[in-house]
Amino acid sequence: MGAGASCDQASRRAYKRDLYAAAAKKLPELAGDGNGLTSGPELQGCEGDEERRRLLQDIQQGQCLAALAAAPARLRADRDVVLAAVQAHGWALGFATEKLQRDQEVVLAAVQESGLALQFAGRLLKQNRAVVLAAVRETPLALEFAAEELKGDWEVVLAAVRRNGMCLEFASSELRKSRRFILEAIQATQAWWLLKLASEELQADLGFVEECKEVAGTGIIFTFYDNYDCSVMMRKRFKTAGASVPGGSAYEFVMARLNETEHGSTATVWFGDELVFGNTADDSSWTHPCSDCGRDSVPVPAVKDRDQKWRALVESRSARQEPDVGVSYKCWCCQWIREVRRRHLEGAVICCAVSNIYEADWSDKYGAGSSELSDADADALKLPQEAFRNGRPDCWGEGMIRISHGCAFRRKAPVHPDTQKPLGVGCRWERQVLDNLEIPVYAFFMP
Repeated sequence: MGAGASCDQASRRAYKRDLYAAAAKKLPELAGDGNGLTSGPELQGCEGDEERRRLLQDIQQGQCLAALAAAPARLRADRDVVLAAVQAHGWALGFATEKLQRDQEVVLAAVQESGLALQFAGRLLKQNRAVVLAAVRETPLALEFAAEELKGDWEVVLAAVRRNGMCLEFASSELRKSRRFILEAIQATQAWWLLKLASEELQADLGFVEECKEVAGTGIIFTFYDNYDCSVMMRKRFKTAGASVPGGSAYEFVMARLNETEHGSTATVWFGDELVFGNTADDSSWTHPCSDCGRDSVPVPAVKDRDQKWRALVESRSARQEPDVGVSYKCWCCQWIREVRRRHLEGAVICCAVSNIYEADWSDKYGAGSSELSDADADALKLPQEAFRNGRPDCWGEGMIRISHGCAFRRKAPVHPDTQKPLGVGCRWERQVLDNLEIPVYAFFMP
């Protein structure tokens, strides 16, 4: 693959440098900020030592990083204190003494709370299979910090890849050139693009490429739905195209984020003030198919000659009207379907987002939110239930979803104040089309 391969390798190294430089900086930052930390265990064994008692109290109150960072060496060497701290916040392991960073029980407790705490573990524990498995099951990116021999361990690497396919980058060269392993990983995740992280030899084998795509299947795939890290890493590593994102006031900010990464892009269309046909007609009794509808840039027939698809208004962001006879209007749906197919043929991995929310305050700032619609809500609103050929995540449209970077968001689509319909009416139609285009599409809750 020549120069292209070295370019990819340089990009990968740069991304990893950025990712873990940020991780290295995070520890001292967290030491000064107890926000968001969970409560520690009950106080115990603090009689006769006021300083120790106060430290344990701080840990219980969620200030473990700041408190342990400022604690004297004797308390950072106190096994009970450190164990209480890492159970509250795994990163506290970074402030423990080297002896305790080599203590299996302490380290195991830390990585079970935060897998990335593995980076602070002693060398021998990074070689410990049970510890590393616990770490990658909690946070797949912890694989980066495992000993080299475990980066070649089939079960350990597969456990990480099942949660975040991009962790295949951290696997040994032996696993990344193993046909059996790559195929098993793709079968487990339906992510044909894992091949992009395999050895150059496997990527160059066109027969194997087709086998991988066949194994992955088609339709919308939710394997990494709650893993924002995976989504970001994909956009930094190879060509992706976001084909569907809920609109609203947050739309332009989402588009900017998707396009700012090295390989991120969108497969969307926008016509501004130009009048176009939409995805429904005849009082919503006709819905645009998953192929050309026959209206795009075709002169509008006389009223007496119109079938269902023509019984619709043409709309722009600023106007809507009856279509004029003999005038040709674009159909944004036809144009969008062609754009998605074009980006797929160019080799981009097609993705779709089910929300337009990045931060918790975006809900208030931009009216951002989820476009999931539970079956009960769909029935109550007389809207179609959402079903997908590969199934959908549990609790669709209900409760909260916790994303890989720790944030939690409501899954129920908020009601738009103007239309009085749940957010994402167009997105739900787009998802049904994407699910039937005979190409794989990777869904993420966050864009």
